[in-house]
Amino acid sequence: MPPVTLDHCVIHVTDWERSNAFYTAVMGAELIARPVGYAYRFGDRQLNVHGPGVAPAEVARLPVAPGNSDLCFEWNGPIADAVRHLERCGVDVEAGPIPRFGAKGAGTSVYFRDPDGSLMEFISYAHDPAKRPQREAAGQHDPTVLPANIPAPHDDGAARHLAGMALPDLPLLATRSGAFNLSVLGGRTILYIYPRTGVPGIDLPPGWDDIPGARGCTPQSCSFRDHFAELKALGVAHVFGLSTQDTDYQREAAERLHLPFPILSDADLKFTRALNLPTFTVAGMTLLKRMVLVIDDGVIGKVFYPVFPPDKSAAEVVAWLRRS
Repeated sequence: MPPVTLDHCVIHVTDWERSNAFYTAVMGAELIARPVGYAYRFGDRQLNVHGPGVAPAEVARLPVAPGNSDLCFEWNGPIADAVRHLERCGVDVEAGPIPRFGAKGAGTSVYFRDPDGSLMEFISYAHDPAKRPQREAAGQHDPTVLPANIPAPHDDGAARHLAGMALPDLPLLATRSGAFNLSVLGGRTILYIYPRTGVPGIDLPPGWDDIPGARGCTPQSCSFRDHFAELKALGVAHVFGLSTQDTDYQREAAERLHLPFPILSDADLKFTRALNLPTFTVAGMTLLKRMVLVIDDGVIGKVFYPVFPPDKSAAEVVAWLRRS
């Protein structure tokens, strides 16, 4: 990697006095006087500012203008403290707190605006222990339960390349009927992809409920089971689940849950690698991130990613099919 770090970026303001007050009092910036105008410094990072009297030597092809910036700042503490701070400063919160994904991973954000209308964001990576999902006792795992307050996944962009891709010519072992090559199946196929189903009474991998998007594979499978007839009535020819677990492991869940469709195994990760599907690793396992693919004659036409909550996954697909 080259030795590069972010030094500064640029915003444009229309009123120095008004913006200086906002960026110092609300955003906590150090005010830096320039020969003409000011800059706003945050530790060893800086916002250079174009404003009245400033004639920059170099500008972007579309120069930054008042109100067209979108900036995120880390709030070092609970996001509730950020909300109270904005209230004390008389700044309206436009959205949030809502889950977001930033430079340090999953966080919680609130959105507001500077005096010129540029979008500001405070993101907090602090986790409120009171809002963490309740832990199951050892040996008491119930995979059908979706705990409250499980962290939501965020769109990390890892599935944006999939729409329009043709599926690889690969057979995938199934919990019944041998194997399926999705690339040659005619008609519309719904493929829901999940990390791993749990087994009743068998403890989850350490920290599983804290991983955004990990918990809920059994509820997602049950949602497609319960909406199976509706999906077929909407013209879906095939429904499959897919994970990286082996077929024997998957068969136990498919039989226990009375799934009316096969579950496919990509235990060797060939399908995953061919499509560059998003994955994560836990307890030595490479697992797929949750998503749903709508496939027409072997070509991906629609991608649902991220999927949350998982127990509403099939209903979301049904709603999309009805609109399409």
